Amino acid sequence: MNRESPQPAVRPSWRRWLLGSLTVLVVVIGGTVALFDWNWLRDPVASALSDATGRNVRLDGDLSGQWSLHPRLVIEDFHMANADWAAEPEMAAARRIEVVIDLPALLHGRIEIPDLRLVDPKIDLERQADGRSNWTLGAKEAADAATPDDRHEMPVIGRLSVENGRLRYRDAKAGLDIDTRISTVTGQGGTGQGGQAGGEMRLEGEGRLHGEPFRLTARGGSLLALREGNDPYPLTVDARVGETRGRISGTLADPIRFEGLNLDVALTGPNLGRLTRITGVPLPATPPYDLKGHLRRDGAILRIEDMAGRVGNSDLAGKLRIDTGRERLFIGADLHSKVLDYRDIGPLIGLSPPAAVEAAGGAPQPKQASAAPPAAGKAAPSEPAPASPPAGDAPPPRVLPDAPLAAEQIRAVDAKVTFHGDKVEAPNVPLNAVDLDLTLQDGLLLLKPLRLGVAGGQVNADIRLDARHDPVTTDYDIRLSKFRLERFLDSAGLSGSGNGIIDGRIRLTGQGDSVRKSLGSANGNIRFVIDHGTISNLAVALAGLDIARALGLWATGDAPIPLRCFVADFDVRKGVMTPKTFVLDSSNSTLTAEGNVSLADEQLDLRLLAHPKTPTLVSARTPITVSGAFSRPSVGVEAAPLGARAAGAAALGVLLTPLASILAFIDPGLAQDSDCAALIHAAGPKAGGGK
Repeated sequence: MNRESPQPAVRPSWRRWLLGSLTVLVVVIGGTVALFDWNWLRDPVASALSDATGRNVRLDGDLSGQWSLHPRLVIEDFHMANADWAAEPEMAAARRIEVVIDLPALLHGRIEIPDLRLVDPKIDLERQADGRSNWTLGAKEAADAATPDDRHEMPVIGRLSVENGRLRYRDAKAGLDIDTRISTVTGQGGTGQGGQAGGEMRLEGEGRLHGEPFRLTARGGSLLALREGNDPYPLTVDARVGETRGRISGTLADPIRFEGLNLDVALTGPNLGRLTRITGVPLPATPPYDLKGHLRRDGAILRIEDMAGRVGNSDLAGKLRIDTGRERLFIGADLHSKVLDYRDIGPLIGLSPPAAVEAAGGAPQPKQASAAPPAAGKAAPSEPAPASPPAGDAPPPRVLPDAPLAAEQIRAVDAKVTFHGDKVEAPNVPLNAVDLDLTLQDGLLLLKPLRLGVAGGQVNADIRLDARHDPVTTDYDIRLSKFRLERFLDSAGLSGSGNGIIDGRIRLTGQGDSVRKSLGSANGNIRFVIDHGTISNLAVALAGLDIARALGLWATGDAPIPLRCFVADFDVRKGVMTPKTFVLDSSNSTLTAEGNVSLADEQLDLRLLAHPKTPTLVSARTPITVSGAFSRPSVGVEAAPLGARAAGAAALGVLLTPLASILAFIDPGLAQDSDCAALIHAAGPKAGGGK
């Protein structure tokens, strides 16, 4: 039997095949790397970025790089188009962008950029009044995916360098237009190998904001600490806009979501109202201020707690709450003051700070023909400035505030504000504590109540301002109760000239976007009542031009006489006050008035008539006129009646004897006591604060 000899086994050559394949691959890769032109990727990269952002992206310069585990990519002449409605054609551009990417970290799902350098970057951000912004890029899903939810999703940036950067931000909704040049931004992230990352991030920029010089300096923790640190992130920001300065210093638990705020805030400047354009939060016009507080955030609510400082000469403390999570911005405040200077609240009603000072008697009045009349509820200064003729034919200055109401801001914001002032200081005005409760809802502003202590009594006011439609309509309901007449007279340097209790009520409705326009168009009633008291006998004698009695009182002393009543009841129609009843009834005489007072033109046109109750010797008994502008009133006597009496005296002097000539000036004293009870009953319930 023949047997075949065994054949030798064929061993696989896969090792040689693998080695050969790897050799070929290395040769191919090496050849590819050697021959690779990074510009081959320029159009695909631009196309991918355009698809992702929804904006046309161009790479007009070279694209270059370095092969390594940490490749450096260099993009020259980068351009990204703006939204089609934006003011500028490009949203972003840069002459050069250099970025280093950590590939091993990327393979583990982390984005780490050891180095990022921007040369001549220009960014133009814009938001329209309807809320549209040019930085909303691509599909919503892609934008949401690219937006980090917390600080740990931020890419790690080891070092950031920006050279000659420019940031332009326009916000039509907030009225902002910032053009800032960033001179240097440096950030050193440290090694990131455990422990606290070293270094810090700094930013400095300047430009113009609302036409005023703007400067910003910011310092924060390292960029690595921004992402990987668990400790609160430190931040300090100093900003200056014109004369306004602000500083924020402290920490943020989550700087990406702007949560966990533990920040001290300090603000100083000439006028809080100027912050409205910067912050978008409506603030009143004020004198210079210096305020500090502690800023916290609870979701959509920003809180400024432990606020303290000064506004003008007044101290101010309390807390402020701003809720941005509602359909309309909501501002809540609980404020108080130990000493409130009356002059500091002048700008709140439309007076400029210097005018507010003058209105309160806190600064010398300019020399003019006659002293300005005191403000409502206020006595005149005891030493008026010397009179001098007005320069040229310049019209007299106006008195009523005319600063326009920010109606659009009132319509856009809701608010609830309470304020209490322990003490109110005002030269020549006996003021006490003040309480204010303000509610603003959907364009309807209510000051209800506004309480102010004056001259031992109190003002209780309910003011309703409706800005929901044009023109703005204001309802005034002001109740004056238990004012002490002697307190006013004492403040005016007329101690002992009288006493009594003043009650009153002002009920007006006017239209217009300023106090002047509102009162100048007002309809309603103004009533004041004094029920019993005393008044200077000399003043009554002079009011009736009772010359003989006035001379006698001047020589022997002025003893107050009983004041039976004083009732002033004005009808107000289209800003013109007409006395329906005006009676000052004393034991010696009765004083009445006729004419009108124009709130629209700020003009006086009144005639005061005295009616003696007893025969008096040498009485001119002619009407006294009060005329002219509120700021330059003129007091005189009517020439015609006085002239007729003088002519009669001359005739008697010729026909009879010189002694008989005085008979023309003797008043028979036929006036009767006024029915004070009836007058007060008619005006009292309305003037005294009843319904």
